[in-house]
Amino acid sequence: MNMFWTILRIEGRLVWKGLDILIFGILFPIILAGLFGYIMSKDATLGGASMFEVSYPAVVTIGILATGVMGIPLTISDYRHRGILKRFQVTPANPLQLLLAQGVIQFTSALISFVGVTLIYILLFQYEMNGSWMAFLTAYANVLIAMYAIGIFIGSVVPDQKAANLWSSLAYFSMLLFSGATIPYEIMPSFVQRIMDLLPLAQGIHLMKHVSLGEPLQDVYIAMIVIGACIMVGIFGSVKLFRWK
Repeated sequence: MNMFWTILRIEGRLVWKGLDILIFGILFPIILAGLFGYIMSKDATLGGASMFEVSYPAVVTIGILATGVMGIPLTISDYRHRGILKRFQVTPANPLQLLLAQGVIQFTSALISFVGVTLIYILLFQYEMNGSWMAFLTAYANVLIAMYAIGIFIGSVVPDQKAANLWSSLAYFSMLLFSGATIPYEIMPSFVQRIMDLLPLAQGIHLMKHVSLGEPLQDVYIAMIVIGACIMVGIFGSVKLFRWK
């Protein structure tokens, strides 16, 4: 446990020295929340709910996406490139401790983003959740773990920085643009929606939207299966296939 806290303290200082986590993990979602709240009419409905209502569960996932799918794998691959991981290999540290420390650090940023977006929606635009906040937070936590598991898996298996940039950028931008996080899923043509449904974050947003609107969970059992599969495969795959060099 002492080893983990030591790693966490050192990693936290290094990560927070950069501006990427501040800009993409915190400021971008909060700014987008303000724009969505300003331009989306609460009278415009999408399947019975307003565009404003369905936008909230989507926007809060942007901080998750930036920190989990971009931040974690790029940091791990950078450490591999600079030989830092090889030094960890000859210490009592194990990959699980390093991966968990990175997850905790990035989670801090995602949590700040979540609080900022939520305050914007509630204080400036009087957002009211129709469903249970406890159920929504549970869904949010599961989506966060799933996205972080994907990011950790990418960082664990890629051989170099070039591959990490390629795969993390592919995962990040595809889910940012085509999961409903920035462009509402409901306004897309049906054939595009079927393609979007293949993305894990799209399923996560479906789950969070249903919970936020107070709709029955049996309508999103596929989303829950996908999120659970991402968590299991990402975490166990990362530990088994972790590359030190």
